[in-house]
Order: sequence, then structure tokens, then C-alpha cells
Amino acid sequence: MSRLRRPASPVLLADGHRLGGVMLRQLFLGQCLVLALHLAWVPGWLAAMAVAVAGYRYLQLRRDLPRAGLVLRLVAVVGLVLALWVHYDGFGGMGSLIGLLLGIYLLKLLETQNRRDARVVVMIGLVTVTVAFLHDQGMLMALAALVTVAWLLQSLVWLSGARDARHAWRETAWLLGLSAPLMAVLFLVFPRMEPLWSMPQMGRAATGLSDQIAPGDIAELSRSDARAFRVAFEGTVPPPVERYWRVYTLSHFDGVRWTRATPSQLAATLGLPLSRFVHEGRRTAWGATDGEAPYTLELLLEPDSRPWRPSLGAPRSVDSPQRFLADGTLEGREPLRARSLLRLASSGAPPAHADPAGAVWHTLLPADTNPRTRALAKRLWRESGADPERYLRSVLARFGEAPYRYTLSPPRLTGRDRVDDFLFATRAGYCSHYASAMAVMARTVGIPARVVAGFQGGERHPDGHLTVRDYDAHAWVEVWREGAWRRLDPTAAIAPERIEQGAGAVREGREAFLADAPLSPLRLREIGWANQLRLEWERLEYRWQRGVIGYHREARDRLLAGLLATLEAWLTALLALGAWTLALGGGLVLGGALLATLGLRRLYRWALGQRGDAWRLQRLQAWLARRGRPALPGESPAAHLRRLAPEAGVAGPALLAAAEAFERLVYAPLAASERRRLRRRLRRRLREVRRGLPRRAGSGPGAGATGPEMAS
Repeated sequence: MSRLRRPASPVLLADGHRLGGVMLRQLFLGQCLVLALHLAWVPGWLAAMAVAVAGYRYLQLRRDLPRAGLVLRLVAVVGLVLALWVHYDGFGGMGSLIGLLLGIYLLKLLETQNRRDARVVVMIGLVTVTVAFLHDQGMLMALAALVTVAWLLQSLVWLSGARDARHAWRETAWLLGLSAPLMAVLFLVFPRMEPLWSMPQMGRAATGLSDQIAPGDIAELSRSDARAFRVAFEGTVPPPVERYWRVYTLSHFDGVRWTRATPSQLAATLGLPLSRFVHEGRRTAWGATDGEAPYTLELLLEPDSRPWRPSLGAPRSVDSPQRFLADGTLEGREPLRARSLLRLASSGAPPAHADPAGAVWHTLLPADTNPRTRALAKRLWRESGADPERYLRSVLARFGEAPYRYTLSPPRLTGRDRVDDFLFATRAGYCSHYASAMAVMARTVGIPARVVAGFQGGERHPDGHLTVRDYDAHAWVEVWREGAWRRLDPTAAIAPERIEQGAGAVREGREAFLADAPLSPLRLREIGWANQLRLEWERLEYRWQRGVIGYHREARDRLLAGLLATLEAWLTALLALGAWTLALGGGLVLGGALLATLGLRRLYRWALGQRGDAWRLQRLQAWLARRGRPALPGESPAAHLRRLAPEAGVAGPALLAAAEAFERLVYAPLAASERRRLRRRLRRRLREVRRGLPRRAGSGPGAGATGPEMAS
């Protein structure tokens, strides 16, 4: 259904049928804005394609070339599909499908000739803006999407007959202002739907931390500033030296690499039921479950293709069903497809229960690897009098002495006996070097030991929340002593500044820190004002993620319950004040409602006055068109009304009077009082036309349309 409008201005149509260059430029700029939302996640050659299509249309207008033929359009579409197929290796992922939608949107400009085509381009653009939130739902993306939507809506208003750009922007602002309250109510009452916003993120990892490490692996993560997760504590925030975030427990060693044995692998290898190693629910099945956990916190997790969930020490309970593992770690039922909130209660300490895999499992070592490390361990064991405590202290003390060095850029180890190479050759390493050596030396003398991979520390923001990044990745050792697992961190002995201040405080190998992030704002931490701006932006973005993106059904229920509780408290307080006070309060409420209604009525009348007399006549023309009486191409509004008057019956005089009043308002020099009188007369006559005009037989949407304008 098309609404009849005043004759299109030359800005919109070139000859009454085809779109002019200004409108095509408007559509192209809208495409550029939409493309900018996706450009960080789609092939860059899509931008070149958009420029090529716009250039072809420009030449077509300047040289009066014919429109793009079917062959050219088919070749463009086939080329797009083949290029996306090669780039994404098929169409099985979300990225390729988004690229196809974006490419079709850009190519649509090739065949955009009239208003109908232009409206289709704008509507596809609005859909493509929505799809951009599958990439990212941050505050910058939301602001950019708002600007893009405003531009596209302004294009629609222009296509609907706006007089000029200023008029189009005013109408766009009015539409956005009217929709904002409805949008806010819908957001508060209907939180986001998981099936819509949890599209698969194939192969996407929030951090490079892996469930298997060899000496030197974690050192690579110091080169990245990628965010792993953010956390807010309820109550006490532990000091940096106690912020050990468990992610993976690595108990299998092949001589080179420590790997995680999954519950199913352990159950199959040891012949035990799977339930001994994993428990699904909201509370752990191991260790102390009574009493309150020392730490209660809320994690804001980044999307990841792996189901890991960090925990400060051993996890106790969570607010949604998860998988509690017997090794003291936590994992989700499925990978994270979008940023998610998780409330967690944890002990802040290593697990206090025995691992079902048994002590023997945690003392296994390959028989023919790292012989020099074994010999050193046995010698230190004899020198300590076979006392486990003295032995462990002597190993840590050895690491804290020269020539051992802690560095962010350790020498690469490639041999078969990498622990030997580290302890007796390079003597320079990162946390994974020292943790691997410590665990091997403990197992050599029969002390159950395992390596834990996770994060240590985290940057604290002024509002109290912490940000944990890739460069906070860390590895340490747990040994079984006196009926509980005890944390041993060799890094704390050799480089205590790494534990207390973070990886950025390590001096040796400092050139490797953030080496893969040359434009990271973290490089400006030494500049006070720049660092303050960074922290403020991260605080705003964190609140956006928690309050807007993290708004789910539970948050809605809490909000509504709080509002109802507040309302109930107010009513109770009013009833306690007595009948006269209650009557006075009711009168004030009714009076306020009446004043608000009158104010809204005046505001509505003012808004109608701002739209002008031409807008009222355009609405009448559109109403007439829907009843089978459209304007002819090139016919003025007054001429349209006069032509219809003879056959309009009782509405004929009103049509003639409306036409006369409109022409006088537009062209005659009138005093202010006379102009107000004519406007009231025009509004009255327009109402008479709507009441008295008979419906033409067979009329309906589009009936009686003539010319290309109605066809559009």
C-alpha cells in the first residue's frame, strides 16, 4: 500500500520515475554506515564492492547509461557467493551467512530505480543492522547502530515526501522519541530471548589458555591484552597474592606436556563410575558444603567455544546448573555463545578433599624422560632427610637463587627432556617452566602433585570490579599434604612482583609484554589522564554489559518485585496517615494526572502545529488515495481537491473550502489572527470531508492508482 504525497521534489526523483543522484547518495551513505558495523568481522573486499557498485551507478547517472542488466546482476551475485565460499571455506558458519546478507544488501543498489526499490534497500539495511549485534553487543556497537538506524529512518522519511533534509531529520527525531518509551517498557518487561541472541560462535575463544601446557606455552599469553573475564565481589575483595583463578587441573604428564584428563577419560582408565569425577547441579558434591563460602562473586564471562568457568579456589555453589569436577574446577554444560553472568561462591583455597583418581595417579611419570631432573630430586630428597616439608622448601629455595631467572620471553625448548633443558641449560623461564619442574620433582620422590592452569591477579578498577586478561594467565602446583591439597607457586619465590603487581611488573623480557597488541590502551597506563579515561570507559562498558546485556528473566523478576514492594510500602504508609490525609493524597494524584493530561494535549497540538498545513493535506490525499481517488501525476493538492469536489456529494463544498483555505495559507500575506482563523477552518473542513465523502465502489488500497507514483 502506498500513501499519496505531494509531487516529489527534484532532490528525490530525477524525472518523476527514477531516483536522482542525491537519493542514491543517501542510500549509499546508509550502506557505508551499515557496512562499518560489520567491517571488523567480514572480509574487507566487501567495502571495495560497495564502492564499485556506487561508482557504477554514478557513471550510469552522469552518462545516462541503461540500468544494470540481468547478466551483470547474475554475474555479481555468483561472484559474491564464490568469493564468500572461498573466504569462509563453505557456508556452514554464521560469518559466511552474514557476509552473504551484507553482500546482497550492497548489490541491491545496482537495480534500485524507484521509490519501491529504495524502500527495499532501506528495510534490508535495518535487518542488517540488527544482525550486527551477533558480532558484538557492546556500548560502542549500540551507539553506532543507533546512528545508523537514524540515518536509515531519515531516508524512509525522505522517500515518504519530506520537503528537505531538515524536515526529514525532524520527523525522524519525532519517530525515535515516540518509540523510546515503548522500547524501554518492552526491554524491562520482556528481557532478551536466548535463542535469538545466542547464535553459535564456532571456534571462538576468549583466551588462549589451553587445557594442556608445556614449558613456555603460557609465556605467549603475556603478549595479548584480550579480556578473559570480569568479576565483582560481594564483600571482601582478596588481595592480589590470593587471587588464584582455577580453570584447568592438569594431572597427566608425558615427559613434555601436562594435559587435563577429562572425567570420562579418568573413569575409563581407572575403571570407576563417571559420577565419582563429575557432578551436575548448583552445589558441589565434594568438600565442605555447609556454612557460607568465604567469597561470593559475580563473573562476567566472555564468549568462548570451550565450556570452562573460572573459580577463585574450589567452587562451592553457583546460581545456575554447572558441572562440578572432582579436581576442584568448574565447567559449563555447553560453551559460552555470548557474554554471560555467573554468580559463584568459592573457597578461595585449593580443594580440601582427595581426588578420586587416587594418590598413585598423581605420582605417575614416564620412566625414560628428564633423567637429570630425577637425579637432582633424589639428591635433594636425601639431603632433606626424606622430610616432605623440608624437601619442598629446598626446591623452592633453589628456584629463588641465581642463576635461575624469571622472564617474559624465555628461550624456546624443543627437546625431548624439556625439564632437564630448563633446569640445567637455559635456567630462564616463565611460570609454566617452574610449575612443570616443581611438579616433576615432587612426583619423583612420591609426593602427589599436579599442575593447575588458570589466572592470577587481575586489574582492580575504581568501582571495585576486576578485569582479568590473557597476560594474567598463570600456572602453579598443588601437592597433597596432610589430607588436603596445598598450593605451591614457584613464581612467588623467584618473581614475587609478578604475583603482587602482575605480569607488567616483570622487568626481564619486558619487550614481550603486549607485543601482539601495539595499539592497546594499556600501554598508556603510565599517563595519568589517559589511564583515567581508559578506566572510566571500561567502567561504563562493564555497567552496560551487566545492566543491559545481562538483563535476563531473573533481573526482570527482581526489578518488578522491588517496584511492587515499594508500591506496597507507599500504600501502607498512606493508610497509616488516616482518611483525611489519604483523601488529600488522592486529590493530589488526580490533580497531577489531570495536569499531565492537559500538558500532553497541549504538546500534541503543538506538535501538529509544527508539522504544518501541508502535512495535514498530505494525510488527506493519502486517505483519498486509499478510497480510490488518487492525485494525478503533477497535480497540486488544491487542484486535486477541486477535481474531486463535483463527484464528492455532501463533501464537495468542504473540499472546495479546504482547497481555498490551503492556497490562502500558503500564498496570501495574512495577519496572525487571520492565519489562525484559516487554520481552524481548514481543520474543520478536512474533518467534514472524512465524514461526508462516499466510498467509491471497488475502492481499497491502491485502487484507482495511476502512474508510476502509485505503483511504487
